[in-house]
Amino acid sequence: MFLFQLIKSSIKCLLLFILGLHLVATQAAPAYPKEFRIGYQKGNSLVILKASGKLEKALAAYGVSVKWFEFPFGPPLVEALNAGDIDLGFVGSTPPVFAQAGGAPDIRYVGYSAAYQDNYAIAVAKNASAHHLRDLQGQKIAVAKGSSGQYLLLKAMEQEGLKPEDIRFAYLQYSEARSAFERGDVAAWVVPDPRLADIEQSNAARTLISAAGLPAQYSFYVAPSKFAASYPALLRLTLDLLNDTELYAKAHLDETARFLEQDTRVAQKIWRLALARQAWGVFYPLSPAVLSAQQEVADTFWRYQLIPKAVQVRDVVASIK
Repeated sequence: MFLFQLIKSSIKCLLLFILGLHLVATQAAPAYPKEFRIGYQKGNSLVILKASGKLEKALAAYGVSVKWFEFPFGPPLVEALNAGDIDLGFVGSTPPVFAQAGGAPDIRYVGYSAAYQDNYAIAVAKNASAHHLRDLQGQKIAVAKGSSGQYLLLKAMEQEGLKPEDIRFAYLQYSEARSAFERGDVAAWVVPDPRLADIEQSNAARTLISAAGLPAQYSFYVAPSKFAASYPALLRLTLDLLNDTELYAKAHLDETARFLEQDTRVAQKIWRLALARQAWGVFYPLSPAVLSAQQEVADTFWRYQLIPKAVQVRDVVASIK
């Protein structure tokens, strides 16, 4: 009887040991989806990665197929993320803030790019008399509503002691703003590269102040919360490949400019100027400095009543380190 109980106990222990090994192996193996859907906009690193095919090759070993979806700008991309139509996207600083404060609170920050420098600025015509933002009091400034440019403009105004009522906001999308700027209907335009580089070369526009002289502002890689929680290994792999893509692009500016000319129909010489002053790199997780900078974006938009409620950025950050 004792021998039978001993054998039974040994078998039970062995089964538990085998089950434990299986659980450890299961927990150790990262999960991958069958399909990975990426939203992108023209003229950024995702486009270069898409053209290279490197992500598809890297994920083939895990049985993952990659699908790409193009968007004209950030807000509809965030809407697609919220609807579950895509799994990853790249946007400026403001769409995630609007998402968290509004109808898409389940969007998560998963990575970020280097802060804007001289590649985002408030520009004036070459013959404009203004040399400081305060010189434009009472005049119209073109800016896309709810954009990173609007945040840039607000911080530039604060830096010079101006209030919103001191200038006239002309809320225009880029094509409309370009026409208004060239006609002289607006005194200044808040504009990023490559459009900034374009009006510098085509119209001899000059910069009043750029993002380099203002509080840091970043762009972000964002994903639905469930996807970010379920597939951190996939996101790490993708962000690492994007960083490699950016480092290659930085080291081969002429080649990158030629490619982006084909992708966007913006002249190579314009892209060459834009790329030369771009800050490079894709990073994760969000550092304390980046969190602080993005919280200032959220706080500023709340202070000016541009979002319906105050938000805490740290509440919607996914750690995929």
